[in-house]
Amino acid sequence: MSTEWTRRQVLAQMGIAAAAIHTLDPHELCCVVPAHAQTADKELFELKKVGDGVYAAIAATRYKVNCNAAVIQTNDGVVIVDSHSKPSAAQALYKEIQGITKQPVKKVINTHFHWDHWQGNQVYAAANPGVEVLASERTRENLTRPDAGVGGVPYIEKQLASLPGEIAKLKDDISKATAPDVKARLESNLQQAEAYLQELKSLKPTLPTRTVSSTTTLQEGGREIQLHVLGRGHTNGDLFIYLPKEKVVATGDALIDWMPFLNDGYPEEWPQTLTALEKLDFTSIIPGHGEVRPKSHLAFFRGYLTDLVAAVKKAAADGATLPEMQKSVSDQLAPKYEQGMSKYPVGQYRDRVPVNVEMVYKKVVKKA
Repeated sequence: MSTEWTRRQVLAQMGIAAAAIHTLDPHELCCVVPAHAQTADKELFELKKVGDGVYAAIAATRYKVNCNAAVIQTNDGVVIVDSHSKPSAAQALYKEIQGITKQPVKKVINTHFHWDHWQGNQVYAAANPGVEVLASERTRENLTRPDAGVGGVPYIEKQLASLPGEIAKLKDDISKATAPDVKARLESNLQQAEAYLQELKSLKPTLPTRTVSSTTTLQEGGREIQLHVLGRGHTNGDLFIYLPKEKVVATGDALIDWMPFLNDGYPEEWPQTLTALEKLDFTSIIPGHGEVRPKSHLAFFRGYLTDLVAAVKKAAADGATLPEMQKSVSDQLAPKYEQGMSKYPVGQYRDRVPVNVEMVYKKVVKKA
């Protein structure tokens, strides 16, 4: 049976009611779209076949971001990897899945604890009370820790506290907008923000019912699904889902098709974790965000992390200030990474580099 708690139950248990008055810092937002950016306002997901009975649910880029999902059919049910930022998004994907199969969703796997990868868990639990929700032990812990980062039950309260201000800012921007296309875009974003606020108010956090601490193999209706705990990277609890027969991996945000979010990450260890992943025999990557990528994308993504850490270390050793290195490192790495890391309205190279440099400076140079 799924574990469904109200936010207040969890907050009371942990004694962190003060989390409700927290105001979000921009650095805490792992997946944000600039309010002015062009985003999709129609379909939430596009199901793309990656293998026999294996689909990537690619999330449309929207102001209120959703993660991708992997949809894995078995002989007696469906396994879902990640459940998006809100129940309505999970419900939309669930309806699409029912167009492929009427089999129940038997398992949901959360790759990590960030808000846009687990807040839709309740939809699958409601559709099938016997659903099993899996995650790594660290992810399960992070979901109830007040200081874990941009996810978990405490982060729901932080979002509830910050959204009214965000909505007020959007309304103010709309009143000042003169270009029809900009005004329409902002109005769409306002609708999304208001709808998201209402969903958060009634969200029933559905936490993992089973955890893994090392590589585990599931035999699900004739299909082998491996869960790999390979080390720290995007978070301290990243879980990689590997289908050896189909040669597909689902990586969550440990490997994505835009710039990485380092605030809850481990910049020096992350490349090593990706090297461990690279040893698996796969051809296709279902990333946490962006399009399905070939295995060769791993080297590109890892290269950025490795080069970023090396560049920040050298700039710091040369005596550069943080603002100086934010500019110099950005310019230094741009020829190699800017184009490949700027394909979407969110997670673009120039938008994310300054924060990435700051995080490496704090975590690696200053050892914060």
